[in-house]
Amino acid sequence: MFVLLSMWVISGNCYYNPLVNSFLNPEKLEDANPTALSGIAFALLSPQVVQITGQIVDANGFAASNGNLTILTRTNPIEGLSNSFNLNTAGRFFIQLSTGETRIRVEQSSVELFSFTLNINGPGNVSITNKSLAGPDILNIEFYPTGTTPSYFDIISTNPPNQDSFQTWPSTIQITFSEDLEIPSDLQSYLEANVFTEPSITFAGSSIVNGNILEIGNSTGFQIGTNTYSIGRGIRSISGIGSSPRTISYTCDSPCNAP
Repeated sequence: MFVLLSMWVISGNCYYNPLVNSFLNPEKLEDANPTALSGIAFALLSPQVVQITGQIVDANGFAASNGNLTILTRTNPIEGLSNSFNLNTAGRFFIQLSTGETRIRVEQSSVELFSFTLNINGPGNVSITNKSLAGPDILNIEFYPTGTTPSYFDIISTNPPNQDSFQTWPSTIQITFSEDLEIPSDLQSYLEANVFTEPSITFAGSSIVNGNILEIGNSTGFQIGTNTYSIGRGIRSISGIGSSPRTISYTCDSPCNAP
């Protein structure tokens, strides 16, 4: 019993629960109801159903549009949970899973992209382990409430592809989103406030918005080595949804010529 209670105290954030405080006070342990304690421990250790969403991308950072997820194994099977799920055009999934470990295979056009394990310790607590390949990835995993399906504004692809390398820096970076973009009154200031680069890259005045494509003109500041663009939530869709955070990385090899 002590082990179960210790697990509960460590894993829970229950500082203001009077019952928990009574457990932490040794003088009151003999007053605790054994039946109540057993019920609490059972509830905490029993599998739970959670709703979770995230985006699947391939090795180029492109969304795994209209792909499929298949559940390979679960440590905690619960009746009624599906064993397969479809990805939308942005490669995003909305699924119900049980707490514990779930092994998942990702396929696109009937070809396996990779597999991975989701370790869900409880609502709001998840980690990704045992990816079968290093390139593809699972981005922006979030839990969401039962009875709702939240909306997201995701990056579908980039040109050049994420993690590409070249000796001459491209004159533009094209980023394609899952929905048309809002058109700001001052695009230059908009980009400077919401696209963060490392090292600091100066955007050229040639940047444009064309439907769901953001085309960023580059001027100066890129360097030999790794250069990154981080897209913030301030980049918004025409319906007002902030972009899912994303970092795009490029390598400029020597001599790293200007466009």
